[in-house]
Amino acid sequence: MSESKSLEDTLDWFNSRISSIVSKYRHAGMKQVRSVLDRIEELKTAAHRFDYSDLKDPDVYQNYATTIYNRTLEVFGDIETPENITYDILDTLNRDFKNRINSYTNLLAKYLSWLKRDRSYKNNVKNLDRALTRVKEDVYVLENKTLISYSEIVKYEKVSDDIESLIELVGRKKEIVTKINTHADDMAKITKVIDKKRKELDELTNHPGYLQLEKNKKELDHIEISISNKISEIKKLSSKVLKAAETKRIELSDYDKDTMKSLIKDPLTTLIKEGDGYRGIKSTLKLLKEVSDSPAVQMKKEKLNRAYENIEEIVNDGLAEHQQKAKFLIEQSDAINRKFSNLKMDIRIKKLNEEIGNYSIDRQRITLSLEREKEEIEEKVAILVKSVEKKIEEYVEKTVKLILE
Repeated sequence: MSESKSLEDTLDWFNSRISSIVSKYRHAGMKQVRSVLDRIEELKTAAHRFDYSDLKDPDVYQNYATTIYNRTLEVFGDIETPENITYDILDTLNRDFKNRINSYTNLLAKYLSWLKRDRSYKNNVKNLDRALTRVKEDVYVLENKTLISYSEIVKYEKVSDDIESLIELVGRKKEIVTKINTHADDMAKITKVIDKKRKELDELTNHPGYLQLEKNKKELDHIEISISNKISEIKKLSSKVLKAAETKRIELSDYDKDTMKSLIKDPLTTLIKEGDGYRGIKSTLKLLKEVSDSPAVQMKKEKLNRAYENIEEIVNDGLAEHQQKAKFLIEQSDAINRKFSNLKMDIRIKKLNEEIGNYSIDRQRITLSLEREKEEIEEKVAILVKSVEKKIEEYVEKTVKLILE
């Protein structure tokens, strides 16, 4: 049975459930960090013996020694004991310790080589080397034992980190929504203008003339499909005859060649350009049927017969009604377009579309960055919620439904 919990309650509840599991690892981690810090304090104490800054006229060696002391405090003087321990904190401390040690080792290589020439510094150098060695040994333990052992509970800490991330993301989303709402009045004003422009645009585009143009276009498309169906096989036959004419195996006039090519390319336009009764097309189709008997024209008998049937139908005024209707529709559409041109309808529609587009962009820009951030947060939250709920069920055998509000 699942239980619904807020993010804050889930964080407290989950941390309490894993406390017994992670406590010994955190205790061991803190213990080792303190051990390293104790060794660093011993190093500082050893370095203090190199301080000759109170001398009025120190020699070169004493200046080198004081430099070692001062630089020891610079390198190791600002380390603080963490209040709590996590894997990330341990890992960060480990890398920090190693970087400081490397820097300090390079420093000593520069100055200790000089001090070792003076036997009076022998014990101090030995003590400093021994203290640094102990620091290195404890950092080695931190990296190669403590951290490796601590990795056993990283998966638990990851869940806690994810819940904390969810708390931050949900909080940020609320802030964004509040900011977006503060722009509501500005967006409402622009929306009002856009709605007004769209109403004007609808009035223009719903003009009876535009509706008639759209109707005419659909009817012309239907006519074009019908014509194409009627001359489908004729197109194939024309292509074969034209090919034979190119090789001089069939004689064709330029007019007949052009008509055949036009029928193949755009039969509707070809039909409309003809006079009533389309005598030119009929003549070309009759010739097409005659020359198709030539051996130069190779076409399957079944398709050839269908082409002949189509030719007979068209020659017997099978396209007359289509021709008359198409011519009427085009003439009517041209008349409407001329009228619209005089009224500058296209210009007005174009201007309204541009204004609507510009106002829409302006409205979007008001909260664009906020909306994008909100979307990104929502995507991250969805992924994290699914992951956290699944891992809680896996790690503590409890089904929890996260409440984000």
